[in-house]
Amino acid sequence: MLTESETTMKDSYFEQVYEKTHRSLIRYAIVHLDDPTDAEDALQNVYVDFYRRIQQYGHFDILSPEAFLIKMLKREIIQNYKERERRRLRFVEEIKEDRIPEEPFEDVVMDRALAEEIFRNAKALPKEMYRTFVLYYGYEMSVSEIASQLDVSKEAVKSRLLRARNILKQRMGETCSNGGITHE
Repeated sequence: MLTESETTMKDSYFEQVYEKTHRSLIRYAIVHLDDPTDAEDALQNVYVDFYRRIQQYGHFDILSPEAFLIKMLKREIIQNYKERERRRLRFVEEIKEDRIPEEPFEDVVMDRALAEEIFRNAKALPKEMYRTFVLYYGYEMSVSEIASQLDVSKEAVKSRLLRARNILKQRMGETCSNGGITHE
């Protein structure tokens, strides 16, 4: 059983690590996961596991907390992709068995197909442009939030979004102008 001072010391260490690593880890999660909710959930799971780990075993053997947390986050991201694949396979099985999904099928398929096509094409964008595109359209972050997360100006974010949209419109033709890549 931990004494009150040991617990306070470990809590303080956790808070310091969180403050130093949260920004870079959320960026890493957002870049590697397509859904902002998944990125936040993954990061929360990592920090909960990290907190439990330092409460149980301490932190003196952890030479680089950020590297340790990134390794944990990579495992969490892999689990996320495995779960996505399981959900996709369940959906395919429902379709094969003629079970109708709860959402209107046409809406789900058309929205999902368009989104998948857009994001598939977006992956070919230059790295920084792709990140900006995903944060804005995938995670629904504001221009200001993206500028803050990526340490760039708002104008740089707007420029990247405009260039990304133009490239995608060229690649996809009328799908984008009719289907919804717009930015105010």
